[in-house]
Amino acid sequence: MYKRCIYVFLIVFFNSCVSNSDLNIINTKNENKNIPSYNFNYKLKKGDLISVQISSLTPMEYDFFNKESGSNSQLYVTNPFLYGYLVDDQGALNLPVLGSFNVEGLNLVEAQALIQKTSERFFSEPSVRLNILNYYITVLGEVNNPGRISLNEPNINLLEVFGICGDLTKIANRKKIKIIRSENDITKVFFVDLRDKDLISSENFYVQPNDIIYVEPTSKRFVLFDDLPAVISTLFSGVTLFYLIQQK
Repeated sequence: MYKRCIYVFLIVFFNSCVSNSDLNIINTKNENKNIPSYNFNYKLKKGDLISVQISSLTPMEYDFFNKESGSNSQLYVTNPFLYGYLVDDQGALNLPVLGSFNVEGLNLVEAQALIQKTSERFFSEPSVRLNILNYYITVLGEVNNPGRISLNEPNINLLEVFGICGDLTKIANRKKIKIIRSENDITKVFFVDLRDKDLISSENFYVQPNDIIYVEPTSKRFVLFDDLPAVISTLFSGVTLFYLIQQK
C-alpha cells in the first residue's frame, strides 16, 4: 500500500514540476549554431501615423514644412501626434505642399527616398526622416510587467519585447505564445514556440503594430526547481527513509 502511494506521488510530483529545460528558449541543445535570420522590414499600412521631419540648408523663414512644428517646438516634444500624418484608406500619405505619396507596402527607407526626391524641388540638400508614431503592442499574461508598449523601432522581435516587459515568469508556457494580429480587416490568431530555433528564421519572430501577445501559464505549476538533480536526490533520500521506517 505504501509503495503504491509513493509511486502515485512521484508520478504526480514529476509531471507537475517546471525544470530548467522548460525555461529554455531558442533550443540549440548546448551547441553553437549559425541560424539564418529573417530579413524583416515593416511595410507601411493604412492607419499608420507617420512623423515626417525634413532637415535642409533652407533658411527657417522659407521652410514652409517645418515652420509650424518649429514655432511650437515645446508642444511638438510633449505631443508629437499633433504633427503626425496618417496613411489614409487609399494608402496615401498627404503632406502640405509636397503632395500625396502612395506609401502603403513600402518600408520606411523606401518611403523616405520617395518623399526626399520630391522635397529636393523645394529644399536645399534635404534629408528626410520618418518614424511611426502609433507603433503599439499589448503584452498580457505571464510576463513580469504586462501592459501596452510603445515602440520606436519598427523591426523589433519577440525576445526584445519580453526584455522590455521584464522577462517571462517561471510558469510562462514558452512552447505556446499566442499572437493576435489584425491585417486588412482580418484578425489572425497564431502561436509560436520560443524554444524552436527555427523561429529566428521566421517572419513570426517579429512584432507588428497593434499586436496582442498573450503568454499563457504552463500546466506544470506545482513547484519550480533551479537544480532538479539535487531535488531528485533529496526526494529519493526522503522516500527511502520513509520506506525503511515503515518496515520496522
